[in-house]
Amino acid sequence: MKILVNCALPYANGPLHPGHIAGAYLNADIFVRYQRMRGNNVMFVSGSDEHGTPITITAEKEKVDPYVISSRFHEEHLETFRNLDINFDIFSRTTYPEHSETVKEFFMHFYRNGLLKERMMVSPFCPTDGRFMPDRYIEGTCPYCGYTQARGDQCDNCGRTLDPQELIDPRCILHGTAPEFRETKHLFFQLEEFQEKLLEWLDTKTFWKPNVMAFTRNFIKSGLKERPITRDIGWGVRVPVEGYEDKRIYVWFEALIGYVSGARKYSRETGQDDYWKDFYFNPEVKNYYFMGKDNIPFHTIIWPAMLMAMGKYNLPYLVTANEYMNFKGMKFSKSRGIGYTVNEILKLVDRDYLRFYIAFNLPEGGDSDFSLEDLQNRVNTELIDKYGNLVHRITSFVVNSQIAPELNMEIMDESDRTILSQAAEAIANFSHHVEAVEIKKALSSWLELVRQSNSYFNDSAPWSLKKTDPVRCSHKLHISLYLIQALSAMAYPFIPSSSASMLTAMGSRKFRENGINWDLTELAGSEFTPVRSDPPFRKLDIIKGNPNFMDLKIGEIVEVKNHPSADRLYIIRVNLGYRSAQVVAGLRQHYSPDQLLGRKIIMVDNLKWSKIRGEESQGMLLAADDGKTVSLLSPMDTAVKPGTPVKIGDYEYNTSGKIDIDKLKEAKLHMEEVDGTRRAVAVLDNEILPLNASGTLFSTYEAVSSGATVR
Repeated sequence: MKILVNCALPYANGPLHPGHIAGAYLNADIFVRYQRMRGNNVMFVSGSDEHGTPITITAEKEKVDPYVISSRFHEEHLETFRNLDINFDIFSRTTYPEHSETVKEFFMHFYRNGLLKERMMVSPFCPTDGRFMPDRYIEGTCPYCGYTQARGDQCDNCGRTLDPQELIDPRCILHGTAPEFRETKHLFFQLEEFQEKLLEWLDTKTFWKPNVMAFTRNFIKSGLKERPITRDIGWGVRVPVEGYEDKRIYVWFEALIGYVSGARKYSRETGQDDYWKDFYFNPEVKNYYFMGKDNIPFHTIIWPAMLMAMGKYNLPYLVTANEYMNFKGMKFSKSRGIGYTVNEILKLVDRDYLRFYIAFNLPEGGDSDFSLEDLQNRVNTELIDKYGNLVHRITSFVVNSQIAPELNMEIMDESDRTILSQAAEAIANFSHHVEAVEIKKALSSWLELVRQSNSYFNDSAPWSLKKTDPVRCSHKLHISLYLIQALSAMAYPFIPSSSASMLTAMGSRKFRENGINWDLTELAGSEFTPVRSDPPFRKLDIIKGNPNFMDLKIGEIVEVKNHPSADRLYIIRVNLGYRSAQVVAGLRQHYSPDQLLGRKIIMVDNLKWSKIRGEESQGMLLAADDGKTVSLLSPMDTAVKPGTPVKIGDYEYNTSGKIDIDKLKEAKLHMEEVDGTRRAVAVLDNEILPLNASGTLFSTYEAVSSGATVR
């Protein structure tokens, strides 16, 4: 049976983190490995989404061609997937000629059939550059939450979708100038013409997950509207019609076609030019799409409508979307210093450990949380203590006892029948859940069989039977080996390298002769000659000590007075939520009292109290100083409450007692610029880590240079 599995194309503008992997890629790889074990012919496709404004923005800042940026991250993504044992048949690129060719076929079919209409729309125009600017080139203050670095398409702080015209004090991110809003012509896809067909098709998808169906129907409820299919940008697939030479095809349209262009390229590379058609035009072939929840409407509404418009393509059989995997309650963000990339984690743990933990923690029914502490705990207790130790105990006992395992149906007792029945049920449940793309439930079925198999081996007590009943001992060992063979086969889609090592250690003849396949879950024909081997897993011990000695708190300035004995000092009253503190600060040359009142700042709350020119100072306010400008650190999200602890990277305050100024200097606090955002960082254990509180970073209202000292 042929099956097509498409994974959402990751955007080639940054490294992959566990949230990406949990959203689409690991569950797809698990599903594909399982289907191939069952003997099915699977085409597994993904690739880099290389067009769009985030890439061009980075390229303009680095003064390089956008292709340089997308190539950099395409290669990094390939490396990440290889490191994690996620193996696509093709990981394509939207800059390949095959992609442009396929996109233009779709586009011209729509154009000739009257599905594209020309319209005028208002877009931001930069008078400095003399060109229209895509929405992401515009920043300003969010009208909903007041975040000062909201983008023209979305506010990263409150999550609201925005239009550049909604921003307060909008500005071009390249020049800082206010944009003009002018009319420009574009072609629009008549999506609304497919509303009824889409609703009829969706009525047949009674087996889809509730989150996908609810999101889709809510999107359609207010009525589908035409969507612009072209945009004013120089990077992307060219528009193949006259009068649009300076525009490109919108990335939302052409990136989806990357599934087809990737399949076509794979077919050409394998010498079967028309092979891809078997997967897209044969109605018997099921097409599966994996993605994170933010991609749902593109795959349940827009892509099906595009396929309907083409007339002969299979529509998606199943669209499955996971919720978000967060990092300790916050969205992963490399630029904001929240969490780790996959490659960073793989420097600490084996890839199968990370695969197991993400699968154990998949956000299938709701958002989940990632932490290294939980990863270590789950791997050590669930994978190593329960499964790894079971395999090692059984294989070691057989090798050391020199008893040949042999099944004897004549002495089958109730405990044997019970465990074999439990195994059959677990295997059936496992298969059902994987087929339904309920990966987390499948792993739960596997873990339950691990528990039952441990109980069976312990209750069988072969160490006692060895002396009293060697025939029964041999029989029990055979069943025990079959159980870990079945468990290792079931585990293969989750932990492929470790599973193969387990099957080698137990001397499975089926595995030796036929490799990994679903026949390994069958008792019949199973034979074993275990070999002496080391324990299959090593326990994780990756959690480092916490080096953060700074008790930093969010404070709000509520009172400012001139120091009676010093013309450069203020006496400032700070609300810390749980108490009020007095601080003496040398800010009179830099701020007026009105500029300070109501301002959110960071206060060092465990600094030794001192008297400065006769007035008590109970802490210190942190400010950046580049030699020209002094500017207080302030949270980017001004809604954060006084008293909120400020972390250094992932480290919370982890000591007691007071520190002095010399100790504070050890942290080497300074300003750093990442992706155009200035943020405050500290150096702990030779790591540069951002200051953060409740998901927000800290910057300065006044411009200071990167590298400015924070004191």
